[in-house]
Amino acid sequence: MSAAARSLTRAEEETRIVEPLDLRRVCGLFTTGVTVITTGPDGDADGTTVNSFTSVSLEPPLVLFCLHRQSRLHTLLEQSGGFTVNFLSGRQQQLARHFAGRRATAGAFEGVPHHFTADGLPVLSEALAHLTCTTVDVHTAGDHDIVIGEVVELGVPEHGLEPLIFFDGSLGPLETGADRFQHARQAS
Repeated sequence: MSAAARSLTRAEEETRIVEPLDLRRVCGLFTTGVTVITTGPDGDADGTTVNSFTSVSLEPPLVLFCLHRQSRLHTLLEQSGGFTVNFLSGRQQQLARHFAGRRATAGAFEGVPHHFTADGLPVLSEALAHLTCTTVDVHTAGDHDIVIGEVVELGVPEHGLEPLIFFDGSLGPLETGADRFQHARQAS
């Protein structure tokens, strides 16, 4: 057997199947922001906590998030034709947990300050910022769908707040300011 053939055989033998929990644990070491995706008309609106959000394009203004294929939001998302990405602040950990829970749609916004856009999409009024989008495409990817939206409205109602981040299975505010950078310089 040639060296190249042995190399290919060895590579195939060493290939391991990546376990879902291992992948989740390792990907959890990548720090992300925390958002709540909201959709649906008044009285039937709902939301879900998502950290798989990113901007895609400036022209046209596109963003995406990933939604589990069994998510309760799919039907509302299809009916409404759009969604709002609400960026959470460091003080909104409880809100992130509230929308991460597996509950029925009824009462999702009870006690949560919110309003609706002119197009009828829900916005969390105290979010750090928000992007309201029209759904332009959905791609199936394993057990999730990649939802792409065109940004049609945006806002930053709360200035000067720390963002909420997710790291290693925990939610918390990002530490910003001169002290953080001063500490990093001293450590190196």
